[in-house]
Amino acid sequence: MCVLLDMYEERGVEKGISQGISQGIEEINTLYHCLLADHRMEDIQKAIMDTDYQKELLREYGIGE
Repeated sequence: MCVLLDMYEERGVEKGISQGISQGIEEINTLYHCLLADHRMEDIQKAIMDTDYQKELLREYGIGE
């Protein structure tokens, strides 16, 4: 019984991780789309190299809140 519960828990964790990764990718793509629309190419380059700046831009655009 414990083994079965452990398997279900592991599947749930894996599914949650997969969903989180997909959501993160979608948020970053949305951010880059917004930055492109606003002609903020330098910000895209900086966000690629600096994840703290990327998070700041996500907050600025209200993405992922």
